[in-house]
Amino acid sequence: MLLLSSAVACSSAPRDEDWGDERDTPPPVADAVGWVDGVPITYGEVGHYLRRREADTFYRLLEGLTLERITRNEAQVLGVTIQEALLKRATRRGMVKWEASVRAASKAQTGEEVEPAVWLERATGLTMTEFRGQVRHDTEVELLVNRLLRYEQVVKPSVEVSILVVGSRDLAESLLERLRSGEGFPTLAKENSVHASAAAEGRIEFQLLQADFNDGGVSRAIFDAKAGEVCGPFPTRTGEETWYQLYRIDAVHPARRVPWERVRGEVEENLRKCPVSDGEYERWRRRILLRHGFVAAPTSGDTG
Repeated sequence: MLLLSSAVACSSAPRDEDWGDERDTPPPVADAVGWVDGVPITYGEVGHYLRRREADTFYRLLEGLTLERITRNEAQVLGVTIQEALLKRATRRGMVKWEASVRAASKAQTGEEVEPAVWLERATGLTMTEFRGQVRHDTEVELLVNRLLRYEQVVKPSVEVSILVVGSRDLAESLLERLRSGEGFPTLAKENSVHASAAAEGRIEFQLLQADFNDGGVSRAIFDAKAGEVCGPFPTRTGEETWYQLYRIDAVHPARRVPWERVRGEVEENLRKCPVSDGEYERWRRRILLRHGFVAAPTSGDTG
């Protein structure tokens, strides 16, 4: 977001008679990020340029803006709020961490520490007050995301699972028989699974919702199972390869229809004990974009 917002410092607005003949009606000043010979450069033009020249950057920014808007809308509907004291503490921690990184980087590069405020003004033209406002804004969105994510696990059915993934059906069936004969899932997962969770004996560190499973049949089988049961093997494709998944249901959590204020303390304590992991966030990001039907508009020449 900084890329677009910081561009406003370009120059002062021209007088009405300076617009020239190229535009019958000048755009609102709020839409302009700068002027060249009295002709405005607009936010729309910057976005269009970025989309054509830096597509990956553009879509990262677009998704970030989309998630922020959805986050704020959902938080408002559900009544999820951040206490001011918590927001202040988190913002302060973010600033301290950033200042330490600036000092460390400057010392590593030049042998001397640079004051963060000096570096900030030289690099971006922002004051510390302006930058702190941006940090506070981003921190608030992050805190809301964490609470929406965990609140969703409270109010919707979820499961805790361990997973074992292998490359052949025969091996998956053989392992399933061994599990049914009483061998331990953690040991077999650690010895045989190609999934990233193998080092943790197959344990997925966060709860899964029904929307986290692409295959409706897999989702139904897992959510119909009881704690302790093993489900599978389920085939899944990655590119040209087919893998076979076995799931052990470690815990089942039914839906709880409770308002945010009744479980705020529970969620806050949960977050203190177990912060949101990257994998958990990615599951939430996928769920929320699908739930709100977000589809990026195709660029010129795209097929859709």
